[in-house]
Amino acid sequence: MEYTIQKLATLAGVSPRTLRYYDEIGLLKPARVSSNGYRIYGQEQVDLLQQILFYREMEVSLPAIQEILENPKFDEKEALKKHYAELLQKRKNA
Repeated sequence: MEYTIQKLATLAGVSPRTLRYYDEIGLLKPARVSSNGYRIYGQEQVDLLQQILFYREMEVSLPAIQEILENPKFDEKEALKKHYAELLQKRKNA
């Protein structure tokens, strides 16, 4: 299935502007751009967006998310443990 930027934004609960920004910084590129300039997203991009939104919910920065997604040797489990410890510390200090 393919999605326009508007449909994907609605489906994911984000704004089209957010998706354009993710494209601009190279975090989430569309599967293709149609002849009329519309960004078209496929299942692979939907799955990737789900990962990005998961990390954003955990308050992981966009540069850190990009590192996670681009580095095949990145230890996700260790990064999540570290981030969890940071969140616990933040809550303790609040």
